[in-house]
Amino acid sequence: MKWEYTQLRFVPRGKSWTGEIEELWLDDRQLISRSHPQRNITLVGLMNELGEQGWELMTYAQPFTGYHGGCYTFKRAKE
Repeated sequence: MKWEYTQLRFVPRGKSWTGEIEELWLDDRQLISRSHPQRNITLVGLMNELGEQGWELMTYAQPFTGYHGGCYTFKRAKE
């Protein structure tokens, strides 16, 4: 079986998790930026949407840059 992968990377707003996202990328597409905030996109909502599309959460990694946030890796069977 062949797999395809996608990554969801985010930086929360502020130093503690309030649910607000300052920056968010899906692979190389930036969905939220400091200059273009999006209140209608949430981390949980996007993760649920990926699940509905057949993506399965594989890993979570915290960044080594000192920023809060992280990177989620998902996979699904390639058709």
